[in-house]
Amino acid sequence: MKYIVILLSLSFLAPFINSAPELRPDKEKPQIEKPHPKKMFPKHWGHPPKIQTRDMVELPYSFGHGSSTLAHWIMEKITQDAKDSDREEGKKKPAERPKPPVKPKPQPRPEPPTDVKEKMDSYKETQRELQDGLRSTLQALGKKPSREEVRKTLEKFRAENKDTIETQKELGKTIQEWQKENRPERPKKPEPTAEVKEKLQQVRGAQKELDVAKKELHEKLKNSRGLSKDERLELIKLFKHANTDKHKAIKEAQKALTQEVRGKIQTKDRRE
Repeated sequence: MKYIVILLSLSFLAPFINSAPELRPDKEKPQIEKPHPKKMFPKHWGHPPKIQTRDMVELPYSFGHGSSTLAHWIMEKITQDAKDSDREEGKKKPAERPKPPVKPKPQPRPEPPTDVKEKMDSYKETQRELQDGLRSTLQALGKKPSREEVRKTLEKFRAENKDTIETQKELGKTIQEWQKENRPERPKKPEPTAEVKEKLQQVRGAQKELDVAKKELHEKLKNSRGLSKDERLELIKLFKHANTDKHKAIKEAQKALTQEVRGKIQTKDRRE
């Protein structure tokens, strides 16, 4: 009887047992490759063109795929970036210009002896006292004194301090004489070459001719009261047309001379 009951219970549970999922070991899930992130356009490029062709091409510089219109737009932006970069690089590195000649340093003045130094200190101190006294006297006149009041005040101040002012003048002359006698010699300017002298003479001659022509034009305009405005303008126009080449030649010659002089190698106080 027990066996019959067990068999019946097993037959009753059989459908549920057959329908139960099998316990299988976990299988490894297949690795799905993630799509490569889309490369974004730089912000300063702005928005891509709204109207594009329907074709599909590979975009330059690894931007993926898109229309040929988009490809041309990318190339234009990259070309423009390259030009802007070159322009900025040119600003950072200006063209080298010839360095101007170095001015020779003046020789130091000799140290004054004790008696001269005492005179200098005394002169400075007395000058400061006179200036402070005059300033106080003028301030005492008020904010807006008249010219007559200022003149009378100055005359009175000079009369009251006549002896001091005269002493200062004599002391100043003594100091100037010592400074003149002990003034260091200035370095002599380098003598230009014969070629440079000749070019300078030519430039000065051309400039003199142009100055004469300008003076003649001014005289004509000054004495041409009977001419109309258009006629006066025509005179100026003819003058400019006749002297354009001369003016241009003078400027080019001056520029060439400047470059030639600055191109010389300078050692100490001379150019070689």
